[in-house]
Amino acid sequence: MRLLIRDIRGDEKGVASTVGTIMALLVFLTFLSLIVNQYVPVWMKDSEASHMNGALGQFGGLKGAIDLQILAAQAAKISGTHYIPVTSSSAVSLGVDGVPIFAASTLGTLQSYPDAGAFTVTFAYLIRGVSTRVQEQSNGSIELDVANRYYVPQKIAYENGAVIRYQSDGQVIRAQPTFSVLKTNNTLDVSFGLVSLYGAGSVSGTSTEVVNTQVFAFDRQDYQGFPANAVIWVNHTSRYGLSWYRFLNQTLASALVLGGTFTQTPLDISYTAKIGLIVIYKVSASYNPALRTYTMRLEIHNNPGLLALSVFRLLHAQVQVGVGDTTSNVQF
Repeated sequence: MRLLIRDIRGDEKGVASTVGTIMALLVFLTFLSLIVNQYVPVWMKDSEASHMNGALGQFGGLKGAIDLQILAAQAAKISGTHYIPVTSSSAVSLGVDGVPIFAASTLGTLQSYPDAGAFTVTFAYLIRGVSTRVQEQSNGSIELDVANRYYVPQKIAYENGAVIRYQSDGQVIRAQPTFSVLKTNNTLDVSFGLVSLYGAGSVSGTSTEVVNTQVFAFDRQDYQGFPANAVIWVNHTSRYGLSWYRFLNQTLASALVLGGTFTQTPLDISYTAKIGLIVIYKVSASYNPALRTYTMRLEIHNNPGLLALSVFRLLHAQVQVGVGDTTSNVQF
């Protein structure tokens, strides 16, 4: 039996279609790489930046809702009518939806911390010649933590009447709290607000959630007649203490326009305002690396005959906060 062996001949008929398919795949992969590496990151960065700016505005609306309730409670007290607590609802967008297939969503967490951000105000004043010590306190913060992957990760917080923007390389108060200093005829008129938040709750995702707030208690006291050596102390500890230091220092500096001494170390910063050798006020902030928090301290001195404390107005509001479905209410 003879075995027939055929010669293998070259055939170029299939080369063109193969090369064309390979080239089409290369063009597609190049276009896909351009989208994934160039277009999507820019798009997501712009979306995350826009979301943080929008969230800042939403927290401004949250602050405005609480401030209006405080004003309503104050007006009811002045007029002698019964104050009926109302609940305000403010929308907050948690995160950013991603680009299907190409990028995942950017998640945000909105949480209420009733024990965070403690403020204490301590001072002494005279009642019929007897020195009486006063100490008031407030707690609580509402925070939106967004772990941005393309834009800078940021936190937006409402704390003691202020809206704060925080990131790893800086922090600033964007909506100012209640703090006023007036200088009249060598006397100081000081006002300060304390806002306590109650109710713990948390929600995460990219949706838009509602934060409910209700001012259920309000009190204002005007204190006069301070001892010659009286000092008003304001202490605060939180991760946002540095922004409070800057805000209080700028407010006092603008109102009093005094020279002083500025000192700074890697962990501490302070400014002491003086007239001659007499201390008028001192504000400082100290960083705790272990807890990653700042302790801010403000002291305003009474100096009769030079710059005396004439009146200290202290406003205290208590707010019930509702975040998510598991928020606990305070019972009174």
